[in-house]
Amino acid sequence: MKQPDILLMMSDQHAAWYMGHEGGIVDTPNLDALAVEGTRFSNCYTACPLCVPARMSMLAGRLPTRIGVTANNHTLSSLAPTFLFPLVAAGYETVLIGRMHFTGTDLRHGFMKRIGGDVTPTGWIPPRQEVQKERGQLMSTFSTGGCLDVIGGGESPVRHFDNEIVQDALEYLAQPHEKPQFIIVGTFGPHFPYVADPALYRKYKVRGWLSPTFGETPEFVAQNPWLKAHQKMTSREVAVKAAAAYCALVEETDAFVGKVRAAFTRYTSTAGHPSVFGYFSDHGDAVGARNMYGKQTFFEDSVRVPFLLAGDGIPADRVIKDNVSLLDIGPTVCALAGTTYQGRLVDGESLTPFLAQDRFESSNTRTVISQYIESRGGASPWLAQRPGYKPEPEMFSYSVMVRQGCWKYFVYHGQEEQAVLFDMENDPGETRNVIAAHHETAMRLQRVAMEVADPTTEELEHQDRAVMNAWLRCYERETGSFIDERWKNNPPTARGQLEVE
Repeated sequence: MKQPDILLMMSDQHAAWYMGHEGGIVDTPNLDALAVEGTRFSNCYTACPLCVPARMSMLAGRLPTRIGVTANNHTLSSLAPTFLFPLVAAGYETVLIGRMHFTGTDLRHGFMKRIGGDVTPTGWIPPRQEVQKERGQLMSTFSTGGCLDVIGGGESPVRHFDNEIVQDALEYLAQPHEKPQFIIVGTFGPHFPYVADPALYRKYKVRGWLSPTFGETPEFVAQNPWLKAHQKMTSREVAVKAAAAYCALVEETDAFVGKVRAAFTRYTSTAGHPSVFGYFSDHGDAVGARNMYGKQTFFEDSVRVPFLLAGDGIPADRVIKDNVSLLDIGPTVCALAGTTYQGRLVDGESLTPFLAQDRFESSNTRTVISQYIESRGGASPWLAQRPGYKPEPEMFSYSVMVRQGCWKYFVYHGQEEQAVLFDMENDPGETRNVIAAHHETAMRLQRVAMEVADPTTEELEHQDRAVMNAWLRCYERETGSFIDERWKNNPPTARGQLEVE
């Protein structure tokens, strides 16, 4: 059998249950078709509920602490292996179209081609004035802190970027290519700003949907200062608008999936190649659940992501409920391509045993880990450009989630007495901390968590990387040595003007 062409679409901030086949409110006909025609991993977790660590871990197949990428201003070492290299060695052309959130002077990490650039800065010093001019009133809405500042229907940089990237993908797939292709098409939606297509925004606003836990502060949130700090108290009206915009952005993302998949099918059919198409996201968005927005927690809205595969050799209409990880994508892709990515330097595992034509018997004994280093204060490279800026003292807390069988356990360093245990089978909404009733299970999962990494060591190394990041900014300022592949095509009409609020 010929090597298959493989195309994966990777979105940003898509919480898994915001899809029709998950029972969510959003209309996602293309993703629903992908689920029916292929295999869906319904319990797929990110290695970190934050963009850059999640993405770099996915490429490396390793946990964030093991590759030294624990914040958004970190990046992979040029010597760090990624699953792209064995694909190149196996004869593939590896192509990145759009977003991956690389920073520094190495913007490839195994991709042979890069098309379309990225919506986020690619240097260590973000060009604040340029970006402010390009984004206008939407400047603050790209981060959790300001995500509710502008909400509605209209144009936005995210929507323009994604449209352009998808068009780049369609043009690339309309051309013949000699080598077998591995392609990642990276969009930025449904990441905020919460500004979406006006008609879709109206559609979901009329529905008035809100997370069932909006307005609630569970005891396990109130007692943990790191979790409580993620809450944003807002009115029901604002919350409904934010949810409507997010749902509309997900539906837009679904439409992009349909366009790219159709073009990929035409390409592989014309070439006579076997093919595999997939979709996943780097992390989710709470969208008002427990009064939280954005990512950066271990609740399902933030840490569970879509992962769907379809194509040659992929069983149709199969749902795998076993716990899996984004770390498994590289080993799985390589196995499908006829090569391997495994061994001492890889934490992920190939999921091809789940894809055997005979229905796989699930045991769901797999342990999946997610890590995040929570921080407050510290120097911001964005704000550092303001005259008189003085950073707040920085505080850290290493946090870790262990998902094993029906159990989810997570804990923050320094808040061990506030550790949380959920029985996901009987409480999928994560409303009850059952740690007191299942002490032995909690202790077992705590031991697993401590075997993965030492919290104090990880916090110290995180601080060391912050120092290095400051040095890199100084170096870049003095030498001007960086590669600028930032997307800059946002029109003046997409800077915060809304058609409908």
